[in-house]
Amino acid sequence: MSTGLPPIGSEIPRSMLAVGATLEIDGATVQVDLRGGIEQRVDVDPDAPHNSVTLRPVGFQVTGELPDGRTVTLAQSDAGADSAGALRITQHLPLKYELLDVVPVTLTLSGPDREDVVAAAERPLVLVTEDVTQFPTRGDLSSLEAPVAFAVTDAPATVVARLVTFPVQSGGV
Repeated sequence: MSTGLPPIGSEIPRSMLAVGATLEIDGATVQVDLRGGIEQRVDVDPDAPHNSVTLRPVGFQVTGELPDGRTVTLAQSDAGADSAGALRITQHLPLKYELLDVVPVTLTLSGPDREDVVAAAERPLVLVTEDVTQFPTRGDLSSLEAPVAFAVTDAPATVVARLVTFPVQSGGV
């Protein structure tokens, strides 16, 4: 009998495209298109094993070019090895899911005539996707649960950027 959930132990890649993501950098607000992907390992959800699985990120990276010519990259960090999202069945007929992506990330700014800046997120990036009808997703739109601030690793009080919006489509993009 099919549960409608992906098999435990499988690794599922999804492409990602965020058009018009909003970043605050150096006191300015900029829009950037970020493209890349995520790969997640499916694990048992001990709290709801029949209606849910956990999704542990094993790879995440999106990159885009800022208006000033610099490149911005959001990539999975090692800091949150315990971080996991979830795929939950919210309705059985027709089948619908809620998808929660939770990824500890770093932000890297690199580009012409400037030294690279690497900053760690103060908390994981959390994306919420509701009313998903299939998994892996096929162009479903996720939204950022809350803005994410990034601070330089050797000066945690110094916020260098904030990801304010991240309207990302995943799978089939």
